[in-house]
Amino acid sequence: MIFGAYQQRTLIMHWVRGLLLFALGLGVYFIAQTSLVDGPQGVYAASAVTIIAWGVSLYVNGIRMFRGYRVYRYWPLLVVTTLLACNAVMLNTHTSERWILLSNLLVLICVFGDGSRSLVGHGKDFVAHVFWLCCSLFAGISLLLAFMATKVVLNDHVSLHSFSDWRIHAYVMSASVLVFTAVTALLLLVMHVRAQAGLQAIATLDVLTGVLNRRGLQEAATRMQAVSQRIRLPMGLLIVDLDYFKKVNDVYGHLVGDVVLKSCAGTIRAALRGGDVIGRYGGEEFCILMPNTGEQEAMILAERIRRIIEVTPVNIAGVESMSSDTQAIKCTVSVGAVSSETVGYGLEGLFAGADQNLYKAKQNGRNRIASNIDQLLNKPPESHKPAKRHASLIA
Repeated sequence: MIFGAYQQRTLIMHWVRGLLLFALGLGVYFIAQTSLVDGPQGVYAASAVTIIAWGVSLYVNGIRMFRGYRVYRYWPLLVVTTLLACNAVMLNTHTSERWILLSNLLVLICVFGDGSRSLVGHGKDFVAHVFWLCCSLFAGISLLLAFMATKVVLNDHVSLHSFSDWRIHAYVMSASVLVFTAVTALLLLVMHVRAQAGLQAIATLDVLTGVLNRRGLQEAATRMQAVSQRIRLPMGLLIVDLDYFKKVNDVYGHLVGDVVLKSCAGTIRAALRGGDVIGRYGGEEFCILMPNTGEQEAMILAERIRRIIEVTPVNIAGVESMSSDTQAIKCTVSVGAVSSETVGYGLEGLFAGADQNLYKAKQNGRNRIASNIDQLLNKPPESHKPAKRHASLIA
């Protein structure tokens, strides 16, 4: 894991550095307590705590970077410098053991508290709950250290000597190891969830325009169709085609064509209502899925999109492939509209009906819409069931 993280330069490397230093600090402390080394144990214990605090600081920096927060790169250096200076002065001046323990505990409380603050979750999704759990684990260590600091202040000299026994510290260190193990495992789980979500987005989004691709559009249409049919509300569908798009590529180049596609996709998306879904249906065709939308509402939205595209020139200034002085291009669209009121809830029927109406709009001169509104108006009154309307929201 260490070699792979180093090669990939991932966020895991920051955690690995912190965990390695934390483990090194534990090793120094427990080796010193087993009398395998010569010299005063206080020096080794102070050095061990300094290394541990340094490792925790690096680990917390990795957490902050993972969450996209500002990283305090000098924070680990400040922690190490503070502990080294305090311990060196107090050991050389033979300061009371109480003050040495208290100062080291206070620094560790600050370091673990910073880790707890960096893990505070935001939101109510799975990832936020994981962050809250990690935050609670770090906060638990901080409270345990605070309890130890309180005992150091309140105990007398005899009790303080027994409190300094290494077995008590072993319990604290064991709890810290368990917390680090749990937090690391949970953060790796979050990385896995985010990676899966990223892959899902890549699989369902069109790279150029940022809207759904054909696969994502099909999945969204299937879900919308199932819900609309179950609760008996109409479902609308539009297919929007950019008029004479091939001429744009031929005259101005494909880079300009890409700019036009992205601009029109953004314009259409801005014109939609909440709940509407847009996807790239083909080369220069976009499909719009509209829940709770009948034939008349679909026509209104289609006309709104057609009008906005017509009056919104696409800025192409600065495109590298441009060989002319053209600053903007005026675009128009043809729209085929359909709803389940006239063709039913079947997806094949909806797509086929919208495609046929798009062909009619092109045949009639482009820059217009076509729908099955005449077919709906000619239905017998008893066969037409009224549905909830919200045309006023899009007019």
